[in-house]
Amino acid sequence: MSATEVPLTITTKNLTAIFRQNKDLSSSVDEVLKAQGISWTVRTALKYTPIGLRINLYTDDSDVERLDIDQLLAAGLKSVEPRILDFEFRERVSVVFGPVVARSKRVTIDEATQINSFLGQGWDDSCAKEGLIYAYARGDPSQPNGLEWESHQTFGFADVQVDEKQTERKYVVRLYFTAPSLDQGVEKRLVYDFVQEGL
Repeated sequence: MSATEVPLTITTKNLTAIFRQNKDLSSSVDEVLKAQGISWTVRTALKYTPIGLRINLYTDDSDVERLDIDQLLAAGLKSVEPRILDFEFRERVSVVFGPVVARSKRVTIDEATQINSFLGQGWDDSCAKEGLIYAYARGDPSQPNGLEWESHQTFGFADVQVDEKQTERKYVVRLYFTAPSLDQGVEKRLVYDFVQEGL
C-alpha cells in the first residue's frame, strides 16, 4: 500500500484525517474560482500550490453530525468550512468566497445521481455501504460583494488510476457548478492524497 493511499479504516463515517490535493489527478477549477470572484493572482498561486485539508467528523451534544473542513490554501489563505449534516440552510461569510448560503447532509449514491449524474459516479464499496456527504452552496448576491453561483459537491472515496498500472484509494470531491458567467454547468473531480489519520 502506497503512503498516499487512503486506508480502508477511513470512510465517510470515520472521517478525521489530513489530506493533500494531488494536482496531477485533479481537474483544474480556475473557471470555477473566477466565477466566484477569486482574483487572478490567487488563482495562479492555487494552480501550483497543493491544497491541504484538515477534516474532522464528529457528533455534537445534540447528536447531530458535524464535518469541519479547514482548507489550507495558497497565498496564506485559509478557508474554514463548518458543515452541519442536517440539511438546514445557513448563511455565512467566507474569507475566500464572500457571502454564502449552504447546507449539507448524507446521501446514498443513488440520491447523489438524482441530483446530478456526475456526482454519483466512480465511488468505492465503502461509499456504496455508508453513503456520501453532499454539500450544496450558493453565492448570495443580495449581500455586499456577493456573487451569483451555485455549487453541488459530493465527498467520498474512490479507486483512482494513478499511473498506467496502478490504482489507489483516494479521497475525492466531485463538483457540479453553475454561474451566469459560464455558458453551461461544469463538472470537476478533485483528488486528495492521504497524509495522516487523526488531527
